Amino acid sequence: MRKTISAIILLIVFTISFTGCGNKAETAVTPESPVTVSQVNTEGKYAARAFLESIFSDDRELFNRCYPEGFVDRLGAASNTDIFEEYKKITAINIDITGTAYAGSKDYTLNNGFDEAGTRSRICMVTGLEYSSVGKIQIQKVRVFFRNANEIANSDFYYIVYQSNGSWYVFESFTGDAGF
Repeated sequence: MRKTISAIILLIVFTISFTGCGNKAETAVTPESPVTVSQVNTEGKYAARAFLESIFSDDRELFNRCYPEGFVDRLGAASNTDIFEEYKKITAINIDITGTAYAGSKDYTLNNGFDEAGTRSRICMVTGLEYSSVGKIQIQKVRVFFRNANEIANSDFYYIVYQSNGSWYVFESFTGDAGF
């Protein structure tokens, strides 16, 4: 009887292994159409994607839309630099970007292990927004596709985005384990 049960269990394990059942396979993510200026602030995923796309495509208008009205100018004046140009220098790479895609999101809440109140306070301190005007906060996972030599490769980037007065904006990049 034990041999029969062992054989059945072994058969089930092999069946699951070869058919892919039981594996939590990641859904294929492919490049999406570029984010338009009118889409940027409608959802967190667009704000995060637009940030990367603006830098790689040298689109200052798209970049500025990733932040509240006038924020980039105030930050540039305070640091006496062109913020857009600084980001371009930091991210300057010699590869051909072929597109971006939304690859997932996670609400930035205490229930998900994040300091939501502390981050909301930091957003307000940096942007000058009122605490009560900052709504949802999320981590957006953006996949960037690029041509590396003769093959297409991709890399994931994480951004903290937030909603304020019905619009979505980028706050900062995120590193660490976001649980994706």
